[in-house]
Amino acid sequence: MPAYVHVNLRVLDAAKQASLAPRFRAALEEAGGRILHFGPVKQALEGDAPLPLAGIFEFPTLAAALAFYDSPTYAPLKAERRQAQEAQMFVVEA
Repeated sequence: MPAYVHVNLRVLDAAKQASLAPRFRAALEEAGGRILHFGPVKQALEGDAPLPLAGIFEFPTLAAALAFYDSPTYAPLKAERRQAQEAQMFVVEA
C-alpha cells in the first residue's frame, strides 16, 4: 500500500535550499520515492494559513517512507534541510 509524505515549508536560506534540492531528489529516488508535487500553496481552504510551499512524496509502502526518513543517506540532508527550511511534515498510508 503506498504512503505519501506531505511537507509544508518556508525557505529560510535560498542558497542552502538550492544546494539541497538535487541531492534530496537523488536520495529520494534511490530509496524508491518520487515527487508528486512541489510548489507554492495556492490557497488555504480551512484553518491557519499554511507555509508558502508544499510537497507530496510517494513511496511504495509506509515502511519504505519511514526507512528513508531514518536512513543514514537522508540524515545529513535532514540536518541541512532544517537549516534551509522551516517545515511541517507528516506521512499517510493510502
